[in-house]
Amino acid sequence: MNERNRRRMRALRIAREWKGLLSTVRAPLWLRAIAALLAAIVGRRWAYRAAFTGNDGALRIASQHVLADLREFSFARTSAFDPDPIIMARRQGRRDVWLRISNYLNLDEAQVQTLMEIDDGI
Repeated sequence: MNERNRRRMRALRIAREWKGLLSTVRAPLWLRAIAALLAAIVGRRWAYRAAFTGNDGALRIASQHVLADLREFSFARTSAFDPDPIIMARRQGRRDVWLRISNYLNLDEAQVQTLMEIDDGI
């Protein structure tokens, strides 16, 4: 097991211990909710980054093409407006997915611009 995996496993063990500790102790509900939220966010962020990035933290070629396709599908660079409110709501939902993925991957403006220039040709 390499060092990166060891750190991940240690972080997961710590998060589980905190979650277990806060669920058994009579901590205030708001404190338990914050602890659960932090554990969920850290876990999800790691999963998204593991799925889309390589060992060096850079986006993989395949994930760049997937993100470019999602960018087009989810109205990331165009307006989601439509006179029909149902169509507009569906488009906004797609856009929310793009924003969620880009948030978890911590994409900066330069990376988003690079994704906008990719033409996957598939």
